[in-house]
Amino acid sequence: MFQDNLKALRKEKGFTQESLAIELHVVRQTVSKWEKGLSVPDAEMLQKLSEVLETPVARLLGAELPEEEAQRNEIAEQLAKINEQLAIKNRRGKRVLKAVVIVLAILVLLPVILFPLLRATRSFDVHTSETEAAGTVSFMCELNGKEYPCELEYDQNYRIVSLMEDFYIADHLDISQYTDANVYAAHLFDWFTERGGTVRIAAASGEPLAELPQSD
Repeated sequence: MFQDNLKALRKEKGFTQESLAIELHVVRQTVSKWEKGLSVPDAEMLQKLSEVLETPVARLLGAELPEEEAQRNEIAEQLAKINEQLAIKNRRGKRVLKAVVIVLAILVLLPVILFPLLRATRSFDVHTSETEAAGTVSFMCELNGKEYPCELEYDQNYRIVSLMEDFYIADHLDISQYTDANVYAAHLFDWFTERGGTVRIAAASGEPLAELPQSD
């Protein structure tokens, strides 16, 4: 085996892995990998090894010095097979590494991509009622050039049935404070208009709110 021959010849010639690596202009780990069978040198490096160790390439590969052309060709074929096997192993390793990198990238980027989408709207039941929703109104709130949608659904007693609001609104208006749709709508208008914003009714259906605030 190449790795065994290399190790034996290196010691025979009085080289350490470090000193041989210096002669070949490679790092010590490269020589170590050759001797462990984890990699093999290419044809050019094999020739350098032959020169430094003053040993025929054939002996490094585990064969006697060839006397005929056919034998030299056979050794060349063996070297080509070794290099091809190493290339296949490297390609597989790169594919595995690439797959790992892609998976890690997805895991890192997925929250970054989803977070803005999740912040766009949230929908949840605020109060349950045996009576189906009697009315719905959609607001479009604007502040500092940005728009924030909100949709309010309520029953015949104007109790909030469900609410879908932008997270920005949810961050500043605590829905747990409200049970009455009229009160929530009034506070929504007040909060934005007091800060120089506006609130307009984008759509409404069913029973109208008792005292629907109006924006300028």
